Amino acid sequence: MNILAHLNTQTLEDINGMVLRKIFNCMKKLKFVFLLLFCILQGLFAQSHPPFQVGEVLHYDASINLIIAGKAKLEVFSIDTILGFPAYHIIFSVKSNPLLDRLYKVRDKVETWIDLEHHFTRKFKKKIREGGFRKEFSAIVNYEDSLITTTDMEFPLTSTVRDPYSLFYYLRTIPLTVGNIYPFTTFDDNKFTDIKFTVRHKKNVRVPAGLYNCLVVKPFRESGSLFKSKGNMTIWFSDDEHRLPVKIILKTKFGSMVLKLKEIKF
Repeated sequence: MNILAHLNTQTLEDINGMVLRKIFNCMKKLKFVFLLLFCILQGLFAQSHPPFQVGEVLHYDASINLIIAGKAKLEVFSIDTILGFPAYHIIFSVKSNPLLDRLYKVRDKVETWIDLEHHFTRKFKKKIREGGFRKEFSAIVNYEDSLITTTDMEFPLTSTVRDPYSLFYYLRTIPLTVGNIYPFTTFDDNKFTDIKFTVRHKKNVRVPAGLYNCLVVKPFRESGSLFKSKGNMTIWFSDDEHRLPVKIILKTKFGSMVLKLKEIKF
């Protein structure tokens, strides 16, 4: 005898409802899995196809309080091997003009090596020459041994870190949405700093290199500003496939330093 003959209509409806709920729950889980997979693949694609390559050189006019003070340059110099891993070698340099040299000579050079795939810092080195001020600092970030070795100290490492100067390149590799806030951790001068940044709005910006529609990004931290100078920083990234840092403003107690993109070489 068919066992269904002993089941009343209400019981069949209950069974059908239970089956439909299970199917619906499975579909929701599958939808979540596919969405997660899509996000992962999208992230991997963005990481493996960054908007910059070796040979890119960005030239800037540098000014302080509206007075042209010199030149700055951001360059993707090469791909090197750091502790057995490939990394982009990026160089940031600032040079004051002959007029300012008489008052306050600046010759800064900062080098950062960022992971080829995930763009976190693997090595960092800077040589600062500003007036009578002199400073040199270097750090090797060993993720395999969970250790950072600097010029004179060692620090345990619990997560990936980025130095402040690799910020310009890290932000170029991730999706940026107006109104969103993004956290990350930087390491510089023997200190870890938890920083967040927000995409404020979009705005057209004219610089010597041309007119750009830009995403306006402002880094900050909960208990102060981004840098020790007690100032604020704003970056204008072109809202296109290159995501160029078109304009950078750093407000300090001495005034506003402005970098405006002048020339691009790919």
